[in-house]
Amino acid sequence: MLTTSKPRLLALSVAALALCACAPGAGPNQTGGALIGAGTGALIGSQFGSGSGKLATTGLGALLGATVGGSMGQSVDRAGGYYGGTYYYPPPPPPPPPSYYYYQPPPAYYYQYPR
Repeated sequence: MLTTSKPRLLALSVAALALCACAPGAGPNQTGGALIGAGTGALIGSQFGSGSGKLATTGLGALLGATVGGSMGQSVDRAGGYYGGTYYYPPPPPPPPPSYYYYQPPPAYYYQYPR
């Protein structure tokens, strides 16, 4: 029978957190959400089960928490404009073409000469 101890639970939680933070192309909010979700899930999961079941529920809670927290952070990253390692904001519109006004004198037939 596997006994659970606090160092073992801590090691499992740290391993789950470290694995969740290694996702390629993850934005800052996605990584933070996965870390917070894994910690919260491990804390909630450790409240259930006994013996080796407690270790399993802690691991399952960390995994589910990391998944939910990561997806929430990903949606925040997308709303903030972070896509695949770079922030994407649409480019500003081009400036309007220059409008130069060139003075042209009126044609000679517009002038009326005194008679």
